[in-house]
Amino acid sequence: MNTRLPKTDRPVETFSAEGNVMSSNTKIPATTAESELRLRRRRAVTSAWAGFAIDSYSIYVASTSLLPAMIYFQAHLSPSQLSVFVGMTFAATLIGRPIGALLFGHFADRIGRRRVGSITIYGFGTISLLIGVLPGAEQVGAGLATALLIGLRLIEGVFLGGEYTAATPMALEYAPKGRRGFTGALIQCSASGGPFVVAVLTSLVLLFAPNAGLHSPYVQWGWRIPFIVGAVLAWLVAWFLRRRVEDSDVWKETARTKSPLRDMLRGQSGRAFIQSYLIMTGVFFAVNMLGSVMPQLLLSNKGYTASDLAHTQLINAWPGMATYLFYGWLSDRIGRKRALYIAAATTLVLSPVTLSLMGGGHVHGWLQLTILASLTNVFIVGVLGVLPAYINERFATAVRSSGWGVAYSTAVIIPAFFSYYQLWLAHVVPFVYTAGVLSAFGGLLVLVAVKAGPETRGVDLNTVGEKGAARA
Repeated sequence: MNTRLPKTDRPVETFSAEGNVMSSNTKIPATTAESELRLRRRRAVTSAWAGFAIDSYSIYVASTSLLPAMIYFQAHLSPSQLSVFVGMTFAATLIGRPIGALLFGHFADRIGRRRVGSITIYGFGTISLLIGVLPGAEQVGAGLATALLIGLRLIEGVFLGGEYTAATPMALEYAPKGRRGFTGALIQCSASGGPFVVAVLTSLVLLFAPNAGLHSPYVQWGWRIPFIVGAVLAWLVAWFLRRRVEDSDVWKETARTKSPLRDMLRGQSGRAFIQSYLIMTGVFFAVNMLGSVMPQLLLSNKGYTASDLAHTQLINAWPGMATYLFYGWLSDRIGRKRALYIAAATTLVLSPVTLSLMGGGHVHGWLQLTILASLTNVFIVGVLGVLPAYINERFATAVRSSGWGVAYSTAVIIPAFFSYYQLWLAHVVPFVYTAGVLSAFGGLLVLVAVKAGPETRGVDLNTVGEKGAARA
């Protein structure tokens, strides 16, 4: 049966991300244009979610899949030396991110979010493959093996930082005004989806490649499989983004600036950048405790194995993703700032308790430790459910990728040296409690920085750089 679309005399070409009809001389059915907008929106959000999932996968594959095999690169390390080495590997990726944000954020504002996003995802997928075929200390010596690993993680961080400058702003420019908080949280929740996939793969690999010392199957080759799979997944996402996603009308209709970075640092955008940078610095102090330190705290418990860690991560991902979505939804209802106050206060007060219980040896057994790990995830990630919408709403379209990406990624630098801060704090408190102290500091910094900025819920992304955000 043929179904006729209702006729309309209204001239329609495209819809803006705010749901406004953009006029032209071409008359097409309104329902067709609306369907096309919904399809483009779904593709943009899907590619942003998948892109950040692979981004997160690439960051945390080292702390889940590679951590049990670190002796492949450096044998005979004490627990404290291993902690520093793992911290350096994790920090190398984080330090590369601001370089990528500065470079690719500029081009995302200049030539388009879609093109830059696909380039960066292809890039870190290729680096993941190269890491998966690295030689170890027995083949080339500990020094060269370590240098190759850390060097590739640094380059990978450059591409990872670039990916985030493009995908999230594009998706939020498509999102309806009243659902930007939830849309941003939906994209951000893939930060838990990535580690979940890593944990699944690691658990499967450990079933047929046991980890039992330097010459065991897992240490020699098993850890490589998650890196190679990550490369394939990244290439698939990049292909989809390149071929099936369009840049938003909000970006297409905005005049380009020759130097997005320079303009982003001026006037109102400059103030927005400082605030966003401080918020993200606090976030990364807490998130690093979750992503890198917490796995080490869990493994330090007697009888808790690499397989147990992978199983914990399988469980841990689900409450984390639910927390992102809840706070994003909440920010659409009560405002960005109120939601951030609640989430940051939770990080400040509760995450030190669970981190200290895990590290202090006060709780034993896989189930009890997994419950503590999941609670820690909930207590820390809530802020990140709100920030994609909040920070993107602080910047004009012409500099939005630069503002969002550079603020997000440059903020990793100071917290990236968390392993050294822990060693310094160990002169004041026992080492196992230092993670809780740094997490609490991160929550406090977020609270202070959020207080200094405006409320942004409901702003028009087409004019935010001209009229400013709504006042608190």
